Order: sequence, then structure tokens, then C-alpha cells
Amino acid sequence: MKRINLLFTLIVFANCVGAATCLVRSAASRDPLSKVRPATSPGIYKVELFGARADAITNNTIAIQAAIDECSLNGGGKVELTEGVYLSGCLILKNNVTLDISSGSALKAIADTSAYRLIQSSVISRMDVVPWRAFIRADSQHDINLCGGGTIDASGDAPCFRDGIENSPNRPYGLFFVNCKDISVENLKLRSSAFWMQRYFSCSNVRITRLDVFNHANKNNDGIDIDSSNDVIVSDCNIDSSDDAICIKSEGERSSKNIVVTNCIVATHASAIKLGTGSVGGFENICISNIVIHHSTSKVMMHPMGVWGGLSGIDIATTDGGVLRQVQILNVCMEDVQNPIHVRLGNRLSGNVARQGYGEIEDKSQGVTENGRSAKIAGDLRLEDVTISNIMAQHVGPYPVIIAGHEGHPVKRITLRDITIQCGTPGTKEDECAAINWKADIYPGRGMYNTCLPVYGLITNFTEGLVVENFHAIPAKGEVRQPEMHLNMSK
Repeated sequence: MKRINLLFTLIVFANCVGAATCLVRSAASRDPLSKVRPATSPGIYKVELFGARADAITNNTIAIQAAIDECSLNGGGKVELTEGVYLSGCLILKNNVTLDISSGSALKAIADTSAYRLIQSSVISRMDVVPWRAFIRADSQHDINLCGGGTIDASGDAPCFRDGIENSPNRPYGLFFVNCKDISVENLKLRSSAFWMQRYFSCSNVRITRLDVFNHANKNNDGIDIDSSNDVIVSDCNIDSSDDAICIKSEGERSSKNIVVTNCIVATHASAIKLGTGSVGGFENICISNIVIHHSTSKVMMHPMGVWGGLSGIDIATTDGGVLRQVQILNVCMEDVQNPIHVRLGNRLSGNVARQGYGEIEDKSQGVTENGRSAKIAGDLRLEDVTISNIMAQHVGPYPVIIAGHEGHPVKRITLRDITIQCGTPGTKEDECAAINWKADIYPGRGMYNTCLPVYGLITNFTEGLVVENFHAIPAKGEVRQPEMHLNMSK
């Protein structure tokens, strides 16, 4: 009797399991995503399971964003792009999400301006008085990682992005992080942005490493922009950009502070290493070392100045009222740039990007217009305690090393040590005799003086406590100018 009851129990149990299985299968058949959601590792979100297709045709914006949203909602993890080309519009990164773009995959921007919404940043700055577009963006998030060895192609050379306007909000950034903390971007190839390739604005604890950047697709094609951010490390990157390669800005009222840039190879048609020009919040505690600056490999010229070898190797300027202090730049080799080193304290005092200082009085060439908002200008005109050492430059010129403040506001305690400049382009008799424009309320750069200057090695003006040790300038063939000139120098 017991054996009959046991057999009956097993039969009933089996029938119940079968019925339950049928119910599960029936429910699964009603779930449109269930057919593509096989079991996966905990915390791993494969975008194909959300409907994405890596066929270089499908618009995957909704699918990839759904994976990001679910990953973050569940406490975080990794969103994986595994193989092929994933087309997408604007993606919003969220807390605790790693976007893993594998070495066999590419995330490519859709060539359609409407795929990238104009979004106002949560923090106002000289740039952010208007909303901007971006391919990949995050605002007020934390613990975000982009990695994987693959490619982010921002399609910046597409006809829809060629509006021909400087600083146009209609052209998307490649990556745009605002007011975020604990950000890591590593081991990726970044290609062809419609605007700056990557901007980290008002962020904290940022790590940028092992990036291969090639950005020659459009106007304003910077390589990396660290803007009003603190505790940042940039290392082991290879950058070739049309506009400034590694640019540290302070467009916001917060300073750019505690920043290390090291072990990078860069090329540009503009400035290779730059602090400024946006300089509302100032700069403090910055160390840049072990940099090689070489001629760009690009076959196209997108920069309006049209200088293939680059404008400046090291370009340091604070001109919008922010203090610049405690900056070290050392161990740099450069070639072919027009100007090896430029350090300038100015008083442009611009709180809105509509007023750049290089166009007409109203800067009509700008795509951004004044809307009443502006960053608050501190007006503390100081540039002090900067050391530039162990610099080797070859085939540079015709501009010399330039160090200058302006009337009533000298640059203080600037040290130039162990610097050798081998000039490759001579100046002219006109440069030797031309009147120098020392006006300081315009866009700062090696071309603001209306001449290549009457010296080939080093010119200084409005300096206090300047130290020059072991500085050598070797003139180019046919050079007619003198090696050095020091004006308005005080001890």
C-alpha cells in the first residue's frame, strides 16, 4: 500500500512540474525580449539581450540605453558590446555602470543631429550658459567606467555636423561628463568627434589612461579637455588632434586643481599642452611630465590657422580672472611647433563663450550667443610659481619662448631651467623692427602680438622674480634677430 501511495505522489508531482513548465513557457512566449535573453553572469548586461544588433545599420539607442538603465537600477555592473559596429544616438551613463566596448566592437554615432538632444548642464560655466549636445554623457553621476579596448567613433565628419561655426552647440561632444565623481576612461580608441572629443567638467577623481585619440573631423577638435575638475590623472595616452591636444581649462567658477598628466605622446595643429584659455576658476597644483610632441600624421587640415606643425608646444594662459599657481612642466621633447613655450597673464575677463576675444567686438564668428547668463568673474589677476624644466625643442619658430604679464600685473616667480631651443624657421627684418602689441584683453596665444617678435630665443615682459637657468637658443639659418629681450623686469 505504501508503494502505491509513493508512486501516486511521484506521478502527481511530475504532472505539477510539467504544468508549471508549460506556464513558464507560455509567459516567456509573451515576453518580446525573452527569446534573446539567455542566462548570463550576474552583473553582466549584454546589449543584444535588450534588442541591439551590431550590424552597422540598426539604431541601437533605445536598446543600449535600456541596458544601462537596468544595470544601474540593479545596483551596477557591466554593459557589454561584444562584436561588430553598434550604431547609436545620445547615451546617458548612470551610477555604477561600466560600459565595456570590446576590442572587436565599435560604438558609432548616428549621423543625424536630432539623435543628440540639447541638454543644459547642471553647473553653469563660461561655456555652459547654453545647452550642448553629446554622444555619450553623464551629469551628477558616480562610479562610471568606459573601457574594453574597442572604438568610440563619433562620426564628426558627417555632413550633418559640418555647420562651419566655431563653438557650435549643434555639434556634439564625443564624451561629456558634468559634475561626476569616480570616473575612469581607459583602453579605448576615440575617433572623429564633431566637437571636443572628451570634456570632464566640474568632476572629481577622474582617471584617463591608455587612450588612442585621433580627432581630425571638424572644427574645435580637441583631444582631451579637463575643465574645472579636481584630482585627475591622465597617463599613457596617444593623442593626435586638429585643435588643442591636452587642454586643462577652468570655464567654471571652480578651479582645476590637483592634476597629473604624464607619459603621453601628442600631436596637434594647435597647442599640444595647454592651460586655458577658459580660465574663470583658475589652476592650482598641476604637474605635467614625460611628454613627446611630434608632427601630426593627419592628411587633412580642419584648424582655421592652417599650421601643420602646430601653434605652441606648451601654452599657459589665465585671462578670465582665475589665479594660476603651482604648476610644473618637465621632461618634454617637441618638434615643428611655431612657438615652443607661451606663458601669459591677460585680462579678457570673459564669463560667456559668446565673448571669446578673437573676433570682432561682439565676436560675431561665434555660434553661441549671449542669453543673459554668465560665469561669475573673480578678477584675481595672478599667474605665479610656474616651473618649466628639461625641455628639448627642435625645428621650431619663428616665435620665441614668450613670458609676459601686463601693466600692473606681472607674472611672478616663473622658472625656466635646462631648456634647449633649436630654431628651424628664422624671423625677418620686419619682425625685428615691428611694434609689439602687448594688449592683454584679447584671446591669448602666440599670435596676439601682431609680429613674430624681435627675438628668436626668449622674450619677457612684466615679470617679477623670473629665473632663467641653462637656457640655450640656437638660431635658424638666416636669422637676423637677437637671442633674448627682457622688458619691465623686477626682482
